[in-house]
Amino acid sequence: MKTSLLFVVCIVMTIMSCNDEDDSQGINSTPEFISFVDAISSLPGETLTFEAGISDPAGIKSINIKYESWFLDKTIFKDSLPDVYELAYDFIVPDDAEMNSVHTIVITAYNVGGNQITKNVVVTLDKDVTNPTIQIVSPTNQSTVLIGDGNEIVLDITVSDAELAEFKIESSVLNETKAISGETYNYIRALDISTLGNYEFAITVTDASGNIRTETISVNVLDELLFEVMYITDVTSNAALNDDLFGVPYSTIASTASTEDGYVFTGKYYSSTPNSEVRFIPQQTAFEPYSFGADPNAMGELILGNDASVSPIVVPGVGYYEITMDLRDQSYVVEPYVPIDTAFDQVYVLGRGVYLDATSSTCVDNSDGSTRCWHFLSGKPFIPDSNNPYLWTIDVTAQDQPDDNGANGFILNANPEGWGPFWRVDANDPSVTIPNAGANYVFDDSSLNKDYTFVFDTHLNRLVVKNR
Repeated sequence: MKTSLLFVVCIVMTIMSCNDEDDSQGINSTPEFISFVDAISSLPGETLTFEAGISDPAGIKSINIKYESWFLDKTIFKDSLPDVYELAYDFIVPDDAEMNSVHTIVITAYNVGGNQITKNVVVTLDKDVTNPTIQIVSPTNQSTVLIGDGNEIVLDITVSDAELAEFKIESSVLNETKAISGETYNYIRALDISTLGNYEFAITVTDASGNIRTETISVNVLDELLFEVMYITDVTSNAALNDDLFGVPYSTIASTASTEDGYVFTGKYYSSTPNSEVRFIPQQTAFEPYSFGADPNAMGELILGNDASVSPIVVPGVGYYEITMDLRDQSYVVEPYVPIDTAFDQVYVLGRGVYLDATSSTCVDNSDGSTRCWHFLSGKPFIPDSNNPYLWTIDVTAQDQPDDNGANGFILNANPEGWGPFWRVDANDPSVTIPNAGANYVFDDSSLNKDYTFVFDTHLNRLVVKNR
């Protein structure tokens, strides 16, 4: 009986085996790539996706993705044998892969009969992740122009990137989109404005890789000198006004009284030497078209200029001063004062990507050398000013923190053993520090790999970050 049963089983298995061979031999179709991404630009450590559409009427049995140099040998089996399969396989490029290197990955698809098709994907580690740059020559942001005979607003904008794609400008008086190419594009347009008001322009540039940068500027068109903002500065050139990450020139406080709004501004200023010279400007990045100084022939009276040559307001002594300008009667007042807030024994910078030298950064614990970013135990000390207990400086280099995907940035602190007191910045004006509140400052990628000097005044709650 056992012998007969064994004989029957052998016969059945032989028949099934023959049927399988017949099925395999009867399949004469070959898988076909109906879509295929054959070139990918990526970067070390970044996730890329292999994408393809594969079809075969006999059914897709498996797909293999192989590249020995990256230890990639992935086979995807499909038990359901679909006649169409959409491949979307994510893979992380090894961190130690070389920039700008080229790699060929083999993708092979098999049908149920074992027939196959192979295609190559070329991966180049040269992905462009840098946003384009926008340089606005004119108009100056938040500037005021007087309405006249035409050409009140002159737009002069230069954009740059490794490969530009599109330039767009949007406003209530102008909307334009241009397809562009190359590394640099200059846009010039003069606008006749017939109605008084504030005009905002949004400039957006896109590069060939899809990276986008947008800048927004506003211009007041008025029939008299009336300003929304005013700055005070002790530098004497447009280059010096722009030789910083932020903080130059200094912001002032605009009066909100009904008869003073737009006319009266007060700036607090520390004079480090006798007879310091300052000027008021309503534009942050230029002395043109308006600058205000002192009338050399009339004490306490303002004079209007159109560049840095306007006669300065002289601050006579060393110390803190309030300087107020009033456009209603073209006057100014310089008043000394003594701060009453308590000075700190020491202040520190905390964060990520802030380096004092090649090895010492705000991610290095001061006690044991371990990695500890954004922590008071890794805070690096400012240097106190020898004459002013409220004034501190530190020279740093901003870099992308290695082996760390977090944001590169900083806050300030006055306690090596705890979080408070601390300062963050005003999100709309990072030169303004906010005690025990505010927002972390995060470096833009374009600001990395550069050297800076931080100048921090704990009384004025003012932070200046200068290029050095």
